[in-house]
Amino acid sequence: MSRVDIRNIAEKLKEKLQIPINQPYIDVTQVLERLCDEDSKFSFEIVEDDVLEEGVQAESDVQHHTIYIKKSVYDGAAMNNGRDRITIAHEIFHILLHQQNTLVLFRRDAETRKIYENPEWQAECFAGEFLMPYNFIKDLSIQEIMENCKVTESAAYYQTSHI
Repeated sequence: MSRVDIRNIAEKLKEKLQIPINQPYIDVTQVLERLCDEDSKFSFEIVEDDVLEEGVQAESDVQHHTIYIKKSVYDGAAMNNGRDRITIAHEIFHILLHQQNTLVLFRRDAETRKIYENPEWQAECFAGEFLMPYNFIKDLSIQEIMENCKVTESAAYYQTSHI
């Protein structure tokens, strides 16, 4: 998938959830709730921080359409911590678009796949496109993106250098 394809997916999700395409701030915790309302198969669980492996902030069970989120990450996203917001948007993409066999196949032949075929790259790209819409940020400074979109400096910089 190209970045433009992923941008279109982010825009379609916003449209489905009735979020203006260029809205500068999106409450990802509210998006989780709305996705549960829209799709009875989709779910998320907030788990104690010691339930997931060390270094894992959240993970998706694509087979069961469930995202497991560390409590500290969910709380951080609710308090506008940029890294936690990106983490949740990243996991949303996995549930929406990736199937278990796609992820397993990627792990097997990761060295021969191009970066745009990588499900992790795709999910990171989606998080950026969903939380920092191109048409909104294209003329903003890094600081303005951070303030308006509630993301980290590194996320804002990465997004502007790849649009």
